[in-house]
Amino acid sequence: MRAVAPVPVILLLLLLSACSAQDEGSTHPATSASAAAKAPSAPASPKSPRDSLALPQKPSFLVPVTEGSRSEDLPAFKPTEGVYSIHALCTGKGTVTIHYGPHDEDPSKVKCGTPVTVGRVYTDRGKPQNLSMQVDGSNIHWAVAVVAGTQAM
Repeated sequence: MRAVAPVPVILLLLLLSACSAQDEGSTHPATSASAAAKAPSAPASPKSPRDSLALPQKPSFLVPVTEGSRSEDLPAFKPTEGVYSIHALCTGKGTVTIHYGPHDEDPSKVKCGTPVTVGRVYTDRGKPQNLSMQVDGSNIHWAVAVVAGTQAM
């Protein structure tokens, strides 16, 4: 009496032989779903501080997104309302201090490596504002934007 292989086993053998015959003519190595899943993915490119400023969908910029790595003055602007919002972020080791004019006695410090800082500044509508960014630390990169009105925090 002759032994007969079950149909599923025969189909499996045919499938495997067809796959191996196809791979022999191919210049690309065969991969399986499990091998692809285990393959290390390319590291995500680091986010720029600009990408993480938590800006509203349609911001009304008083100062557009500005980036830097040194201390500098931002362009002067006049608020269109009695309040504006500052969105600031920095990377590196240290702090960036936001000064609200040349004689500011209460500047705002933004610690680098922390989530975005969003602050409201209440002022007279139309009164010129002169902000500056003061860098204190090493390997610092900052981004800031000034938006008219208040933003949800």
